[in-house]
This record gives sequence, structure tokens and C-alpha cells, in this order.
Amino acid sequence: MVVLTNNDGCICAACHIAKRLGVGKKFIPYFQVKDDLEKAGAVIRSSNYELYADISQRMMDTCSRFAPNSHIYSIDEIFHNYDGWEPPEGWFQHARAIRRAVWTEVRLPIGVGVGPTPTLAKAANHASKRIAGYRGVAVIDNEQTRQHILQNMELTDIWGLVVV
Repeated sequence: MVVLTNNDGCICAACHIAKRLGVGKKFIPYFQVKDDLEKAGAVIRSSNYELYADISQRMMDTCSRFAPNSHIYSIDEIFHNYDGWEPPEGWFQHARAIRRAVWTEVRLPIGVGVGPTPTLAKAANHASKRIAGYRGVAVIDNEQTRQHILQNMELTDIWGLVVV
């Protein structure tokens, strides 16, 4: 599955299979990989920004109920700041409750990552979706977990960094 930008000019999203085939890299002009995508049997879809915005707003509203302070980082990312508060049920159960609420109310599968800094929260979120065993929720609350997650990531896995 590959999703194209306005006027179907460039790839703006791709599933893991397309990325592994090397034809789903973000923001590559579609015409450059059109033949490769067809050969791979990829499903091509146009963007629907009104729908994305609606789903995003519903997700943000649901997530924001779980924290005193939230910062919407992008259309599909939100950071919570708890200002030293810790949930009585613990971070893992709190994160599971956020994930469950978004699924129940928005029908959107999300990953939830918890960490002491925004960068470590992003790393935990990556682990929640991409490292075996986390199943949608990852919490970095000790040195052992931090090291395990970071050792199982590439530098390019956070914020689309490109190493040259």
C-alpha cells in the first residue's frame, strides 16, 4: 500500500512491505517508481486530507484526556507532559488505557511510548510498533529497558534522520 500526496505527485506514506522493496520511500516522485510499484502489485491510493484531519482530531481529543498537558506535534503524533505526576496504575497500564481508548473510540491502532524525555518517548513509541514483544506499548522507565530499545534501533528510526 502506497499513499500519494496532493495531485498524486509524490509518495507520502507506504506500508512496511513497500519500504522493504525500496519503492515506498517517502517523498519520491511517483512517476519514478510507478513501474516498480505495479510489478510489486502495490495498491496505490490518493490522499484524503479532510479524512486524515478528522481522524487526527478525534485521536488527539481522546489522547488529551489522559494528561494534564499535551502538545500536538504533527497530524499523527502527540506528546503528553505529566509534570512529575505518575499514574497510580503505573505507566504501562496508563499507556495501555490510552491505546485501548483510541481503538475503542476512533478505531485507530496506535503505538504508545513512554519515556523521561521526548526523544526517549519517541524511541519507546518506535519499540511499541517495531520491536518484538512490545505489542503496541513500550515504557522506558529504567536503564535496562532504555539500552534494550536503543540497541535494537537504527539512528534513522527517529524523526527521519538521514545519515550521510
